[in-house]
Amino acid sequence: MPYIDKHTLEEALQRMKGTAHHMLKIWFVLKAMGLSDGRSVEIDTGNSTPALNRLFSYGDPNEGFFVPFAHKGRFMTMKSDASRSIIQTNIKNWSNRTIVSNDPTGYLIIEVSESGPLIVSKGRSYPEGLGYGENGFALSESARVSIPDLSLAAWLFLKTEIPAENTSNHLIEQMVNLLNLDNTEYQVIFIKDDLHITLRDTPLTDSEINEVVKNFITSSDSIKDHEIIENKDIYMRRIRRIMTVSDSPAWLKVDPKIQLKRLVEQGEKAILLYGPPRTGKTRAIDKIFPRDSHDRVTIQLHEGWTYENLVIGMQPVPGTESFNWEKGPLAKAIQDKKKCIVLEEINRTKISQALGEVFSLIEEGYRGEQFGISLPNGEKLWIDEDVKFFFTMNTLDESTEDVDDALLGRLACVEFQPRIEDLSEILKDKGIEAEKADKIKDFYNLILPIYPLGQGYFAGITSESDFITYYVSRIRPTLQNHFQSARKDLVELIDNALDGVFS
Repeated sequence: MPYIDKHTLEEALQRMKGTAHHMLKIWFVLKAMGLSDGRSVEIDTGNSTPALNRLFSYGDPNEGFFVPFAHKGRFMTMKSDASRSIIQTNIKNWSNRTIVSNDPTGYLIIEVSESGPLIVSKGRSYPEGLGYGENGFALSESARVSIPDLSLAAWLFLKTEIPAENTSNHLIEQMVNLLNLDNTEYQVIFIKDDLHITLRDTPLTDSEINEVVKNFITSSDSIKDHEIIENKDIYMRRIRRIMTVSDSPAWLKVDPKIQLKRLVEQGEKAILLYGPPRTGKTRAIDKIFPRDSHDRVTIQLHEGWTYENLVIGMQPVPGTESFNWEKGPLAKAIQDKKKCIVLEEINRTKISQALGEVFSLIEEGYRGEQFGISLPNGEKLWIDEDVKFFFTMNTLDESTEDVDDALLGRLACVEFQPRIEDLSEILKDKGIEAEKADKIKDFYNLILPIYPLGQGYFAGITSESDFITYYVSRIRPTLQNHFQSARKDLVELIDNALDGVFS
């Protein structure tokens, strides 16, 4: 496979100059070292050197490092001891509030561990603030970071074999993986780039890269900066279109689909997914255990279901006056050795009573034939060790039953709240054009403080849909039913919000 050529490197450097404050290099190092949701990074005097080498080396390790997005020649290089003199020193200054030019502590948490290293993690508001103004690593207070994505990707993979086809997408994908970027981080740091990539048969040599970089540094003051001025309100609206903003700790903001996947991978055998309707609970299970799998059964609970409906009960024999034992769908699924059993809407009934003696068997420590129980018909029932149970629960319907603590104590739980990120995915999959999608997301953000509308209510929209008609027929009835006559003013408030966004 071919490699990026010298001309592409020269063009990429010109496009990147002045697209961010040079101190953004520290954030890139943290990302390359693994900073992500639920994962902090330790920084000492030398442990960031591998990341610096991977991101900013320019041919000769003795010359240090090169920052391609800096706006002045004197800010484009770092000495070989940058792990201590730049990375550790500046992070320590931030933690001590000894601020020189940037202060990212509004969205990054910096602590000193007992063993000495600095510990950097995401703050509650992260990444709100990143990518805007001086504290967000832009060049000025009214500017945004605007690094051209493909140009930086080309820089990062100069000496890596790349495919001759679909080159741009390949490079972007590799950059996202290298830097552990989530979608919000990507959106606030990068802009789309139309860099034309040309290739050659062999990788650029260290001396060739070094020569190009040195020539660029020498002539950089004559090359145009690419600073983008942006109003703070526009930045905040952009943030809220791509991430769910809340004041919760960062570890509570992890995508519930990811949390669910982690629990399954960790070996949890019984998991409850709870939250408002249409927030993706069943869909998340489907991603792990397809609905049409012969190893899975889904049981939709109905209002007032009892043990006799769910497990086993005496039922009339058709055409006779006698009764006989008939097993319910849960007992059948267990005896049929299903590997995945999904019980939907468990708070439609008194679920602990409906489970009966099966209640205790769900717990991992009571799996296997040795813990089997006798059903009322005399048959023995047990749950195999590898069976996974998923329960879903609607937390918004006030007419449903409470789930008692005894059952909750046996389950790992994942909360599914409305998420703008998932709405964005729905609109993208439906082919909704960008301007219309942005308006829908702006409207959604106006609804959420009033009513936790699940993003799944937008699943029926198409590229041809008139959104106001869609709202009137598919969303507004749900709001009216919830608030009824007691809070008609809130429905009117949402109506007016829609009018304001789409007028």
